[in-house]
Amino acid sequence: MPSPVFWLDESLLGRVLAPFLRPVLEQMGWELRQQRDLTAMTLRRFPGLALLDTIEALALVPAYALATDLALVAQHASVVALETPDRPDQIGEAVVVSEGCRPASRALARATIEPFFGLRIRAWDGEQGADALPVLRVHEDEAALGPLGERSHDLGRAWFVLTGQPFVSHLLVVAPELPSDVLRPVASLLQVLPEQLAGRAAEIAAELVAARPLDAGRLRVVLTEALSVVTPKVRKAVDELVRRSGSGLRLPPGEIYRPLAS
Repeated sequence: MPSPVFWLDESLLGRVLAPFLRPVLEQMGWELRQQRDLTAMTLRRFPGLALLDTIEALALVPAYALATDLALVAQHASVVALETPDRPDQIGEAVVVSEGCRPASRALARATIEPFFGLRIRAWDGEQGADALPVLRVHEDEAALGPLGERSHDLGRAWFVLTGQPFVSHLLVVAPELPSDVLRPVASLLQVLPEQLAGRAAEIAAELVAARPLDAGRLRVVLTEALSVVTPKVRKAVDELVRRSGSGLRLPPGEIYRPLAS
């Protein structure tokens, strides 16, 4: 019987989490795989357990369950930023470029930029008819973690101020063929993961800053806050992101959320 697979993407947080998860998962008989553009299609072809971009995760519902054991969230700092050519209050209309970003980051941009900054977006990602307008650019991961200022804005933080909800970038999806006795040890591993990551947040931030000029303080906040179980507030935040971004996805029903050990 092949080893069950735990999937991670190669986002900043996916790369940070891999060394915590890999040795323990391998001892349990699991295989950890990482893929740069991890999508719902990947999981349909190669079923497993995956910490997956929220919008991609919702595309798998109801075939896959959403595990309540882990989600990636942001409140006071995030790895999604908006670069503007001028102060937002000096921009009336603009276009947004978010190509290359993950679907949840693009959904965050669509849900946040207009209502938070009070400007009008005339086109998104190559739509025609707005060539002369200022260009706003969405960045994620290391590219989003430079110093903030009049032309650089943390979109996850803006979303939190706007809605009072965290930005939920990733959810844990579970293939239906994975039995509970295989999943139960992983649930125990994930239970201690938030404390482990928070305990090493300063160390990991220092290592990343040594390799690239990043805002160490924001990075520490991101790492400290990143991991959460799926609480009612997290579920509400997911629903709010779906509604406000105009993603066209159906809101996940309550029964689709369940613990791995159930």
